[in-house]
Amino acid sequence: MVTLSTRLKIIGLGFIALIIFGGGYYAGSIGKEEVSIEVIFGYPSSENPDQVDYSHTFKNTEHQAIVDNLLMIYLNKEKVTSVDVDVNHPDIYMQVISPKRSTSLVDSRIWFTEAGPIIGQRDGGNWDNNIEYYRIDENDGRYIQEIIEDQKEERS
Repeated sequence: MVTLSTRLKIIGLGFIALIIFGGGYYAGSIGKEEVSIEVIFGYPSSENPDQVDYSHTFKNTEHQAIVDNLLMIYLNKEKVTSVDVDVNHPDIYMQVISPKRSTSLVDSRIWFTEAGPIIGQRDGGNWDNNIEYYRIDENDGRYIQEIIEDQKEERS
């Protein structure tokens, strides 16, 4: 037969467990993860060619693997000295931004050329001069195109 003191111990342990798990749940629900990095892709606006419509966003809280892959692609780019691209008409615009700090970390343009995908990164305040060009692997270029297409299909 279970004594009264044993019952009280069981009820007390259950109550303590409930407090611990309830506190953990509460802490987890109020401490939601904030977006620290967004990779956004855009295209020239069909209505205003000087405007860029950034319609594809990948946030580290929702697409961590994609953000990691894109950053690895960016880190593994190979510098090139001569390219044949129109700096004002890229195929895709790409930015890496920190919404938490309201700042753009990377501002790039991507061209898909016969020689392979090229990333242009401005080194200064504008796109008129001081642009560094880099080549990325064909597979990496296809990956960028595929994730954008996949996101288009998800929205449809």
